Amino acid sequence: MKSTVLKPAELTSDLLCRWRALCRMSAIYRSPFYRPQFTLAVADVRPDTRVAVYEDRGNVIGFLPFHTARGGAGKPVGGQLNDYQGPVLVHGARIEPRELLEGAGLSSYDYNHLPTEISGLSRGATGFSSSPQMNLSEGYEAFVGRKDKSWTKAKREIRRRCRKTEKEYGPLRFTFHDPSDAVFERHIEMKNTLLERAGTRFRIKRDWIGEVLQRLRHIEDEDFSARMTTLHAGDHLLAAHFGLTARGVWHWWFPSYDLAAYKLGPGINLVDQCAMAAEEHGIDTIDFGRGDGAFKLLFADRFVELCEGTIARPGSMARLIRQGTQAVVSAAESLPLGQYKSYPRRAAARLVSGVTLPDRKHT
Repeated sequence: MKSTVLKPAELTSDLLCRWRALCRMSAIYRSPFYRPQFTLAVADVRPDTRVAVYEDRGNVIGFLPFHTARGGAGKPVGGQLNDYQGPVLVHGARIEPRELLEGAGLSSYDYNHLPTEISGLSRGATGFSSSPQMNLSEGYEAFVGRKDKSWTKAKREIRRRCRKTEKEYGPLRFTFHDPSDAVFERHIEMKNTLLERAGTRFRIKRDWIGEVLQRLRHIEDEDFSARMTTLHAGDHLLAAHFGLTARGVWHWWFPSYDLAAYKLGPGINLVDQCAMAAEEHGIDTIDFGRGDGAFKLLFADRFVELCEGTIARPGSMARLIRQGTQAVVSAAESLPLGQYKSYPRRAAARLVSGVTLPDRKHT
């Protein structure tokens, strides 16, 4: 096997076509995060982006987009923005972790949103989760027909809140895609307000993350696009969502709503409106991303199993550090920490094996 490491701008049109073709070959790569367009948008902002291209007897069999980090470590392209990570490989290809790392010139590769179906990498996983999905391949009504009584009750509540919303604010208006700057800026404002209320440190600012979102906003390709979806009541923007689509998959990414209208359930109303409009726009799957939030579980009817962990070269410093960190984490988690049980693992992810990228744009 032969491999080459390129800057994304060095990828030829033939290589980009091959990358897209590999995404179409396997259902596991339907997510927009596996598309070259996502990597190219990130690379416009972060010069530390690289792509390893793997060949076998003259045929390109895979791509691994990543960021170079300290000590030869690799992080998934887009870091904390990326909800589906790992290499894009030709169907049936078996590349061992050692080969993957050597081909990319890395000592290790950390991940926290890797499909377990990529078994060569997931064997050493240290944690597991899932990404809830909404199957709309047969349309919204068929989806409703598969749901139980809890859905009927929830839908009744959505309709009741819709009536109350229209009474208080005005007629509801759903827009599948609104590319205006004003709507996007208001969406970011609402999202940051919700993040502040939740007590998280993350904000969407004019940093590299904000720049990536701005670049994605303007992509309109046949197999990849960004969508700014809105729900108004009268002239009032109640809820919005900025997400990515790729050949039938709509990834639920950055939702927001007006906190003042919280009791009217604008967020869940928007999800339902999106689901009802999906078929018209060629969407057969809404992927809600990792997590078990109540609204995700309400709408989901299937799940993609994910894992987190690290692959590292035998004998490398990266492997020794990560093995040692994992041993400390395992020991700490065996203690009676109660509600703080997740803290050791989260601290280790921040300091050693996490996928969060630094603000500094290094080369």
